[in-house]
Amino acid sequence: MKTNKLVSALSCVLTQLCRRNDLIPFNRSAVTKFHALRAPDICIHDYLVRISRYSNCSPECFILALIYIDRLIKNNPQFALNSLNVHRILITGIMTAAKFFDDQYYNNVYYGKVGGVPAGEINTLELEFLFMINFSLYVSSDEYDQYLSQLSQHSSRSSCICPKDIEQLNATKTFQPQEVKGFPQSRSKCASNADIQTPDESTSRFSPPFRTPSTSMSCGGEF
Repeated sequence: MKTNKLVSALSCVLTQLCRRNDLIPFNRSAVTKFHALRAPDICIHDYLVRISRYSNCSPECFILALIYIDRLIKNNPQFALNSLNVHRILITGIMTAAKFFDDQYYNNVYYGKVGGVPAGEINTLELEFLFMINFSLYVSSDEYDQYLSQLSQHSSRSSCICPKDIEQLNATKTFQPQEVKGFPQSRSKCASNADIQTPDESTSRFSPPFRTPSTSMSCGGEF
């Protein structure tokens, strides 16, 4: 599965959704911990490329994050994904997917540096995200295939800016649902792309359940 193709399709879908929702009059009563004071300068595509480059998560995590975001929206009717909250939602969703699905992943501090979110805030966002999706993290193979197919159909439209060869994802996908373990069932400043510095992963990578906090990372820009 080629992650760059997946990132392009996913960013296209989310960008179009945010553009529509940005036209909706802002409702202050619907403000969540994911809302920023203003939209970050970095676009969704570049943000996803950055996450893909530095998180080293599996391509499946991007599909899982999309499914989680969809569940969040369905469970919270007043919540609208827009340019003020999409970046925090993405880094939190992908981080959650990586920790649930991947055999190896980074600690929260590292993901925060990748996404330009303070260490203390990324922990709060993770908990908020889990509650907003009712801790529903398990994804069946059928549901995963459905979302992947929808991305393929989206990219095949003549008006779509996604790469036309996104259908290659279907030929090489390797997703297998994991056993549900470890989880119960059921406004700060913005940063530009240049402001977010390259995180140091030398002491942040670990295999669960052994968690080694990083002590050598230089703090990047935050939003």
